[in-house]
Amino acid sequence: MIANLEIIFDFKNSKEYISSYALEEVDNKKIRIKTACPKEQELGNFLLDFMNTDFDDHIDFTIFVKDYLFIHLLSLYDNKILGDINNYSIVLNKEYLQDFIDWIYDELSLDFSMLKIRLDQVFTNSYYKNILNVTDILDKDYDMIEELAEKEKNYSAINTLLAENNKLSINYNLNAFFMNNIPSNLSTNYTFSSNSIESFLYCIVKELISNINNIKFECCKNCNYWFIHTKIKEQQYCDDLYTDTKTCFEIAKEERDKKNGNDDIYLQKCRKRYKNLHKQVSIGASEKVEGLFERFREEYPIYQERYKDGLITGEELMDWLECMKIRK
Repeated sequence: MIANLEIIFDFKNSKEYISSYALEEVDNKKIRIKTACPKEQELGNFLLDFMNTDFDDHIDFTIFVKDYLFIHLLSLYDNKILGDINNYSIVLNKEYLQDFIDWIYDELSLDFSMLKIRLDQVFTNSYYKNILNVTDILDKDYDMIEELAEKEKNYSAINTLLAENNKLSINYNLNAFFMNNIPSNLSTNYTFSSNSIESFLYCIVKELISNINNIKFECCKNCNYWFIHTKIKEQQYCDDLYTDTKTCFEIAKEERDKKNGNDDIYLQKCRKRYKNLHKQVSIGASEKVEGLFERFREEYPIYQERYKDGLITGEELMDWLECMKIRK
């Protein structure tokens, strides 16, 4: 029997509890693995840890497996080894465990990487678009996929993925899950359980977007790690420490502040264009020039902000500036 992954979402307290276990060193050759209380962590941590793991890297892969999937994958590797998967305590040789990790890496690293790519496409609302790019226009499903690609937003592709990979069950025995130590302030009374990592992850995404207003999944432009926020506006940088003292957001802000009209060639050109338009208007320009000047005043703050935030390049800013010229 494959040991299921199990999770409980406590949205009121912004916590998730995920099935866990303990690893104890018996001696320099053996390790004991035994049942442990669920791991308590911030909502979405399992999902983010998955998205921020490099599954092509053997060490990174091993760390994630040891943190979350050890028993689940061990039961897949050897379905007779655990016995009672709800109350186990087994001692294994380290050589056996190393063989297990190597086997799991060879078998699943590519699968996990592909699963990450699918979730990346969900988070960037490009899942159906990518399918459309490899679908022949004569395919009987082409029109349907094209329509889905045009309408894709708010991570809607997760509904299809979950429906196609629904291997979930709901359990109400919280005493067994929490080993008779249920948190006193817990706000829910059931867990989600699955023997499929894919289905488990899709379930987490679906529950998060269904229960948290304005949730957004973003990939930090500085460290390239995924993070979650609930701000209305886009947030390009995460609040995690990148150096010993500064977060990615703080580093980006410092870089942004360096981009000013005195040392940035693109902003210098914008300022020069503004001065030229202002001069023309002040000495009595045509209605066309006055209209262009007003348009510049309305649009420039928006484009300047986008440029400073790294949402557009200097070249794209110049493309906009070209539209601020009177053509003969």
